[in-house]
Parts: sequence; structure tokens; C-alpha cells
Amino acid sequence: MNNNICKIALINGGEISPLIISKELTEGTGLTNPSILRVNGKLMLNIRHVQYALYHSEKNQKFQSPYGSLVYLNPEDDITLTTRNFLCELNPTTLEISNVNEVDTSEMDKKPLWEFVGLEDARLVNWDNKTILTGVRRDTTTNGEGRMELSEIVDFKEVSRSRIEPPKDSYCEKNWMPILDMPNHYVKWTNPTEIVKVDPIKKTSETVKLVKQKVDFKRDLRGGSQVVKYKGYWVALTHEVDLWNDERGAKDAQYYHRFIVWDKDWNIVKYSDEFKFMDAQIEFSCGLHIENGNLFIPFGFQDTSAYILRMPTDVFESMVGLSDLYLCNLDEWIIKEGSLINSYINNPESPLSNYNLAFNYYNLGQFASSISFFLRTAELENSSKELVYESLLYLASSLNKLGRREGTEIALWHNAIRYNPSRPEAYLFVSQYYEARKRFSEAQAYAKIGLTFKDNFKSFNNNLGYHHYYQLEFQDALCDWNLGQFNSARIKFRNLAFSKYPLNDLYKELIQKNVTSLGSSADPFLPYDASMQNRLRYKFKGSNKIDKNFSQTFQDIFVLSMLDGKKNGTYLEIGAADPFYGSNTALLEQFGWSGTSLEILEQEVERFKAHRKNEVILCDATKFDYSTLNGYIDYLQVDCEPPATTYYILTQIPFDKVDFGVITYEHDHYTDMEGKHRELSREFLMSRGYVLVVGNIAPDTVSAYEDWYVHPKYIKDNTLRLMLDESDKVQKASDYMLKNK
Repeated sequence: MNNNICKIALINGGEISPLIISKELTEGTGLTNPSILRVNGKLMLNIRHVQYALYHSEKNQKFQSPYGSLVYLNPEDDITLTTRNFLCELNPTTLEISNVNEVDTSEMDKKPLWEFVGLEDARLVNWDNKTILTGVRRDTTTNGEGRMELSEIVDFKEVSRSRIEPPKDSYCEKNWMPILDMPNHYVKWTNPTEIVKVDPIKKTSETVKLVKQKVDFKRDLRGGSQVVKYKGYWVALTHEVDLWNDERGAKDAQYYHRFIVWDKDWNIVKYSDEFKFMDAQIEFSCGLHIENGNLFIPFGFQDTSAYILRMPTDVFESMVGLSDLYLCNLDEWIIKEGSLINSYINNPESPLSNYNLAFNYYNLGQFASSISFFLRTAELENSSKELVYESLLYLASSLNKLGRREGTEIALWHNAIRYNPSRPEAYLFVSQYYEARKRFSEAQAYAKIGLTFKDNFKSFNNNLGYHHYYQLEFQDALCDWNLGQFNSARIKFRNLAFSKYPLNDLYKELIQKNVTSLGSSADPFLPYDASMQNRLRYKFKGSNKIDKNFSQTFQDIFVLSMLDGKKNGTYLEIGAADPFYGSNTALLEQFGWSGTSLEILEQEVERFKAHRKNEVILCDATKFDYSTLNGYIDYLQVDCEPPATTYYILTQIPFDKVDFGVITYEHDHYTDMEGKHRELSREFLMSRGYVLVVGNIAPDTVSAYEDWYVHPKYIKDNTLRLMLDESDKVQKASDYMLKNK
């Protein structure tokens, strides 16, 4: 038996090419079992697309799925094994495909009654000037009874469908081989050779010839390609199968192929030895075409990948004994590589060739194909430990990218851990798996275990997303928050923010977002009440009438202090949030002030409109048109996140056209991972004539987050002198605004 006829073909002048359909059409699931036919001058291919990814553990079978070595990984929310068919054109010289179109079956389809859905393993024929796909359909009955069907195709659309009853009743008929030059005739069985004729109108069939053969084969010969004419003979490609169950009852299989040659009377006169295309246990062909001294053989590999092989007819004739041509010994020749598939065919046992082919499929979004070849890499005896581990990671990631297969996915991540529990990468991906499903206890457990092996990371061909162990620390911090460990989470995020780790842009953004949104403590508000009136740094007019304020850290009290309790003032509030809780303008509104607030969250805007009288605008403050501002406004609040965004908004305000009496600016320096926006904002405002009255306001003694400014043209000198604090220390707002008792 030859395990690699593709190599025989290539070293004797043949060629092979993968058949790939964009992942936008297939979602990266399997392409398999193509058929081929010249129709109206064009060489056409039909490529079967299946919504599953076949997981087949070969070789040592160390990394079986949870369900065995051979399993169809269909979506867990859709257990049907659904087939679609794509027609395309093939360039016989370059073996490239073009004009890919899915066959539209919508007008003929009915609600499927069984889990195998669609026309499977369809062969292309042209009978009576009709382009037909003929294969088996099993979804019309509740027990999966299979029958051959003929589907006429016009402009990629199915326009008629005939379901054919067999000559004798049976449960499942499939893989009848259509005879291209005999319309409506098939080789139903090879040995003995049974020829049947079908009536597409009556939807019946009858045996018209039965020839007992003088040759024996150790297995039944099952159907494969179409039956084609060649030099006065009939030729077809058949397949044979060994099926068995392992010790725990899980199924497994081996497929083999051979060429069969009949004479005009349907006597088998020649045949090849059994063979494989490219050394896989499961391979299958639905097509055969001969022209210009070449056989064109499309075939499927592991139900995940499709290929087209161009084999010189001399090679075919030698294989079946029609000529005495000497075929090059595979051990003596090395094919010209030039491509990843050629490198693989040159040595299917090469771990690197399998891995490189898998990685290429992964980058193309052909994830069912990448699963096959990453799994082969992992199973090969001569793969290095590092290559096995990386292949297992990519194998699990391929399934992750297919999605909707969560139960198997987590088992595949665990395969990597049980193979090498001292590497950190798989722990990160398992932690992310559980975190995405809000299972934070498991997510944190895996993150913490991974951190114990953080120094064992080894750089590799990494498109998976493991960059550094800070990602495990991020997972740990994130889980802390979601498990109620709020202060611990704040500390961990702050440590990440101000670490020297080589953070990538995504994690910089995520960490900045968490540090900013979590704040400095669980309840950072410093409330003001009437009992504090006599301790105010400056007792402004009307301060004795204030029972409570609304700001987080005395901002409203500061504004009224600087403007001596002004009534009927004006404000622009950028970043309003809740209409009362933490609002810097709610108290001002009670003092008769009018103004406009900008807020990006719709629910906050609706609450504001329901409970406040002044204007609020739903918008992204970074995109708001500030050009209409002019003249004078008493108070400006700039409070957005993160620090870079707040600073950008500040620079969009036309300070050459508008003055503000008081400004509270939230620079969030304690969360600013870049550590520059406080200084940039100070330079910006002070260069425009504003005075920094007090800097580094905080709700505590460490979390500097705001600077407070005034324009001296609008503030009384004695008020400014009283309120000015030129120190650069962190100022707890209550300590600044209130005198000691």
C-alpha cells in the first residue's frame, strides 16, 4: 500500500493545490470531498462545506477529544451535521479557483427531519445538457434513511430535485458513481459490478447490468468518483473502509482508495493497489477528470481540507498496470518544495511541515483545517516538547475561534495543561475562558496557578495573545473585583498601572479604564452638611442656608466660595453623570444657576431630565461642537475619563472666545499611566491666564485627581488670597475646605 500518492504524482511531474473558500462564507469550518467536471468549456468544481470540524486523533492518539479519537465537533447549540455546496471554476494550469458561489437550494428545501442536513458528497455530472449535483440526502425522514438525489443546477441555483428509490429496499444508499457518458446510469456497486438506471421523473431505479468479477479484494469496494472514459475503458476511483471501536467503545476509521478499470463489458481488467492521498486516516474523493495527459483528482483530507491533485496519466497507467512505466522510488526523490503543502507531502511525518501548514491555515481563518494539522503535529512521536505544547494551544484556539463548542474547547485547553503543567500560557487562556463566562472563582484560580509558573514562558510563533505574565496579574485583579475584593482589586490595578511591564496598547487601555473607574476607595465621597458651616475656609454669602451639598469632594462649595455665594450664575458641565449623587451643579441650580450639562450615558441623561430643570445634552463630549461658546461663563467643570480624553476635551474649548470664572479640572493623576496629563493641563490653563488655586485635590491623602482654577479677573483679591494654596502636596478636599476644630 502506498500512503502518499500525491508524492508519486509530484515527483513525476504532477502538482497539488489547496482549495480554500473565504472564512466569511464558511466561518472557518470544514471544506471537503470536492467533485470536478468540464461544463460548457469551463472546468468546474463542487466543494462540500460542513459546519463541523472533524477532530481525529491519529498516530499515538495521546490527545483525544473528550468523546474519543474521532468526533464531529458541530456547534453545541446546533447538533445537525449540515452540508452546503459551493460551485467554482478551476484553472487547469494554475489550479486556482475563482467565481465561487454557494448553491442556492432555498426553493427546494423543506424542514429537515433528521440531523444530517443537506446534499452530501455530491458528484458533478452533465446529463441531457443539464448540470446536475448527485449525492445522498438523509434529512427527509425521521430515521435518517439515505437516498441518492439528482439536483439540477442553473446559474448556481437548484431548480429541480429528484429523490431516487433503489432497486431493492434498503436503509441507506450512498456513493453511487455516476457514469458520465451514460445519462442517468450509475455504478451502484463495484464487486460484483451493478449498473443501475434511474428515472428522474418517476424517481425509481432498476438494475440493468450485474457482472460477477474474477478478482477479490479484502474489503468491499465502495463508491467514490464519477465513472469516466479513458482509452476505451471505464475508470473510477473507489474507497474502502476499516471501522472499529476502541476499548472504551469510541469509533475510529481508516479509509483507503484504489483505481478500478473496466472494459466495455464492465469486466474489471485492471486496478491499483490500495493507497492514501496524503497519509491521513480519513480521506475521500468525489471526482475524477481526465484531459490533456492529466488526471485531475479532487479529494478531502480529514473532512476539514480540500485539495486538487493533477496527476500525469503516465503515473495512473503505471499504477493500474496499463503501462510498464517505472515510477520513481519515494525514498530516492525529494519533490521541489516551493509551498507549504509540497513540504508536507515531501514528509508527512515532519513535525515542522505539519506545524507550518497548520499555522498558515490558522492565519487564513481556516480553523477546521488548522485543527487537523496542529493535532497531527502534537501526535507525531518526533515532535519536540515545545512544539507539542504550542500546537495544543493553537488547537484549542482554533476551536475557540470557531465558537459555539465550549465543552470541547475547555477540554482542549486542559490538554495543554496536562501535557505540560509548568508552562504559564494555557493557564491564562483557561482563566480568560472562565472569566468570559463570569465564573470568576475558576478564572482566578487558574490565573494564580499560572503566576506560579510565570518565569517559564518561552517565546514562540505567537498569534494567540500571550505576551507577558502581567496578563495573569490582570486576570487576578479583575477577578478580585468581581469576587467582592474591591480594595485588593484597586491595589492590584494600580500596581499594574505604574509597573515597568511592557504593556501593549490593549492592556494599557484596559488597565487605565479599570484604575479610573474603580477610583480610590469603595466610597470616596466627602459630604458637606450644615454643621460644617462655621469651619468653612471662607464663609460665603448664603452658606448658612446650605443643609447639604452634592459634590464628591466639595467642588460645589469651592465654586460658591470663590464667587461669594453668587446666585443666578452660569455653568458648563462636561461629564454630568448622576443628576444629584456626585453632581457639581445640583447645589448651584438651587442657587438659581442655569447651565448646560453634557453626558454620554443615555440612562443618566434621562434621569437628569426627569429631576433637574437645566439643560442636559446626550453626546460624546470629544465630538461636541464648542465653537459657539463665547463671552463669560461662571463655572466650567471638565470631568471625563481617562485622563487623555479629559485633556483632549479641554483643548477643544475656545479659550480665546470665552472666559470662565472658576474651573474644576479632573486630571486623575493617580490613575494616569502616562503620568503627563496633569502637567499638560496646568501648562495649558495657566498660559491662558488662569490661576491654580489649589492642586492635587483628593478624597483621601494619596489619590490626587483634581486641580481647581480661577480667572483672577472675575475673583475678588481677598477671596483669592484666602483660598490660595501653593503647595504641591496631595490635598484631601475636606482638609483644604474646612478649618480644624
